[in-house]
Amino acid sequence: MRKFFNSIIHIGLSPELPFGQQNKIRIFNTASLFISFVCIFYTLLGLGQQRYLTVIFTFSEFLLLVFGFFLIYKRKYNLGFHFGLITGILFLIGYSLLFGEKSQTHIFLLFMPVAGIILFDCFTTIFVYFVLSAVFLAGSKMLFALFEPYYAYNSIIDTIGWMNFVFTSTLIFLGVRQFKTENINFNREINFQRLELKEKNKDITDSIHYAKRIQSALMASNTLLNKNLPEYFVLYKPKDIVSGDFYWAEQTNTNFLLAACDCTGHGVPGAFMSLLNITKLNEIAREKKLVGPDSILNQLREDIIKVLNPEGTEEGKDGMDAVLCSFDFDNLKLEFACANNPLWIVRKIPSNLPKGDQSLANGILYESAVENNSSSLGGMDWPSLIEFKPDKMPVGMYNGEKKDFRLNSIKLQKGDNVYLFTDGYADQFGGPKGKKFKYAQLKELLLSIHHLPMNEQQALLQQNLEKWKGNLEQVDDILIIGVRV
Repeated sequence: MRKFFNSIIHIGLSPELPFGQQNKIRIFNTASLFISFVCIFYTLLGLGQQRYLTVIFTFSEFLLLVFGFFLIYKRKYNLGFHFGLITGILFLIGYSLLFGEKSQTHIFLLFMPVAGIILFDCFTTIFVYFVLSAVFLAGSKMLFALFEPYYAYNSIIDTIGWMNFVFTSTLIFLGVRQFKTENINFNREINFQRLELKEKNKDITDSIHYAKRIQSALMASNTLLNKNLPEYFVLYKPKDIVSGDFYWAEQTNTNFLLAACDCTGHGVPGAFMSLLNITKLNEIAREKKLVGPDSILNQLREDIIKVLNPEGTEEGKDGMDAVLCSFDFDNLKLEFACANNPLWIVRKIPSNLPKGDQSLANGILYESAVENNSSSLGGMDWPSLIEFKPDKMPVGMYNGEKKDFRLNSIKLQKGDNVYLFTDGYADQFGGPKGKKFKYAQLKELLLSIHHLPMNEQQALLQQNLEKWKGNLEQVDDILIIGVRV
């Protein structure tokens, strides 16, 4: 018998339904099953008293309840809910007119607002059923005053009245109890899912942390950088655990290659692209023996385009921006190529430099630095930021004109600070108005701290970033590399 009841209560349920919807269906089925037994009881009672009109009413309501189960079985849930409530209200009015006020049949209407609250989320729908119940309850009182009941009053009607009171109380109790039980089950399900998600999140996070170890192992090691760079810093702050930004280095016979790269995306997608690009850079430098920054980027672009399936990539968006440098510290020479990201050099300009002479900056020195130097510094050396504009194309898929990357060359001076970076620092939102930091502020910041040791520059860049960001979220991976000649 219990198995039969459970099968009725679970009519219309399916695993893909939201847990809250499943709760409503079980409550509706439980109430409908109880009312079905009440209808069968009154049908048998009517047959015993030979009140055949009562039998027609109660058995018809039973058939309507069966049809309501059919609607739920067909997954027409809202239609089944409305059908059950509306036919129930009409039945109660008709049955009350048969037996009169003493039968207390109309008090079943008190259950309708409770059912509306349980079954529906829309406040308007709940309010409508509350008003209908109140109107019909008040209306039944008026009808009792205006019309005599179809069946004359006797002691059996008093008994029916008490039974209806008990049935109504039981129905409300079952509805509320089932609602509470469903809430308890819902909370258990939520806790179970929370624990399950926590476990899955831990597994995923552990996997990503392991991927970070792999990514870190493929990037330039501190040992390699310490051995080949006089003084430097690397400010590296992934937005997520793994990063689309990476730095790469390789020692050739005479030069030291150093790159700051920004792959499409961040997090796991960016990390996949970074691993692909690191692998290809190692292959180009170690196996193909290319040493020119422009040649390396040109070859890398060809390799990336061949590796990436055109049907699975979005043209113009799958690749990376990069600054690739080749340092010759013995001869104080720097060669480099830039894909979408510039290269900056902060240099002290001697106070005796003739006005307008830009030879030290390879023709790209800011004029304002020279003018300020001669007019206001009283013979002191003045720091100036030299900016080398990038080629406006990425290393990878590109929907514009495909050209070779330009090779840039500059004679370095002792004390020069060379900065390679991605766009994450300048694009960080923050400050009093929540705006981007922008490159102009980054230039000013580097000019103000260029004279400090490299480790102090890194610390100040980090402090400034945290102060600027405040409570806002980091928007992108951040990478800045500084090298002092």
